[in-house]
Amino acid sequence: MIRLLELLARLPGTLLPFAVGLSLVRADFWTALGIGTAAVAGHFLAIPLARLLLRWVRARNLLLCQAVLYVILLVVLIAAVEQQMLVLVFVLSLSAALAAPAEGVCSRNPRLDRSAVGLSFLLAVTCGLLAAWTVPLVVCGVAAAAAVPVLVMLRSSGPEQGEAEVSPSGS
Repeated sequence: MIRLLELLARLPGTLLPFAVGLSLVRADFWTALGIGTAAVAGHFLAIPLARLLLRWVRARNLLLCQAVLYVILLVVLIAAVEQQMLVLVFVLSLSAALAAPAEGVCSRNPRLDRSAVGLSFLLAVTCGLLAAWTVPLVVCGVAAAAAVPVLVMLRSSGPEQGEAEVSPSGS
């Protein structure tokens, strides 16, 4: 169960470039490729940013804040894609990629990272064949809004490392 949630929590960052490119299918090829490349660049820039933020913030707080910010940016991104506001889509795809939950940084597992990329590609190809252009963007938002908080809550159900368990009597 935890591994599945970890895979789903990695999905928003890896699926976003495919989803943005697929959602811009009504625009020309080069526009979709350029904006998808901005999302890839944001995804790779998010790794050092998350490592930097983990110096000052706990991993669970970072993941929860990123999930909220990511979902907000994604809702605005979906609206911008529907209105074909390409400059705003470019900025929002880069911003959303930077804000994607950093599950891969908080819990390193290269096998899950590769699985998330493969699942993202498979989902994007399937949605492309079915002409469901914005469905991958919605899947990104649902994965961030559902899988990340559940994963964080399951991980934090035990006592934190370095914190002593306090009994109700205060001793």
